[in-house]
Amino acid sequence: MSHTSQRRGLDPARPGQELIVLAMVPTKYKDMNGIGAAMSELAVKMLEHGPHNWLSKNFTDIAVPQLGPAQGPIEWMHGHWPEPTARLLMKLVGRLSSVVTAIYTDPAKVAALIEDIKGDWLTRNREKGYPISIVLSGLFDDVHACCQTTGLTEHTYLESLGFFGKIEDLPGPDELAVMTMCGHGLIARNRVKQLVEWIQTGEMTPEQAAEDVAKPCVCGIVNRDRAREIFARMAEG
Repeated sequence: MSHTSQRRGLDPARPGQELIVLAMVPTKYKDMNGIGAAMSELAVKMLEHGPHNWLSKNFTDIAVPQLGPAQGPIEWMHGHWPEPTARLLMKLVGRLSSVVTAIYTDPAKVAALIEDIKGDWLTRNREKGYPISIVLSGLFDDVHACCQTTGLTEHTYLESLGFFGKIEDLPGPDELAVMTMCGHGLIARNRVKQLVEWIQTGEMTPEQAAEDVAKPCVCGIVNRDRAREIFARMAEG
């Protein structure tokens, strides 16, 4: 199950716009000896393969619950050594969290990540019996192509059937495309409308609007490139 399954606006005619990678551990196994180190190592691998956005990337804008009192010193470190701090942060979050997420805008990077995971990391952690699930979220054709490239076969698909019932008051397609980029509902409809108005009046650019909606999403799965395109289109009317 994934909180990314309700995303709207991806077009099969434009493959490769995004793939989300989620690594998850059932909560009851989170304290299993050694599993935190395995998740930490996996989180660093996800970062090394060049994601567009990732869990805790926006930690200077919001509080990351898993960090607790360590957030302040890490923010100070980030101001002086941003790249090493990003790696350290992913290691910490991977060890402390039950879920690690990242979004990629290049399917080749996801394929390279999977090939990396399939090596020694998978062998060691399978032998230890660690129940770490790795999920790819995106267009089915993109997921299938990635699996074919890496010699894997999908065993499960989760598909959202859409909205039913009284749907006439739902936001428009472009609004939903932006709002559903955060699986926890932290991108509000009125915020999207306000940002569009600011773009139209010249107070903000589509790029700035995309950065704005990405800030509250601690999971780091907002696709700022796609959001920028949508904001530009909505502002044009």
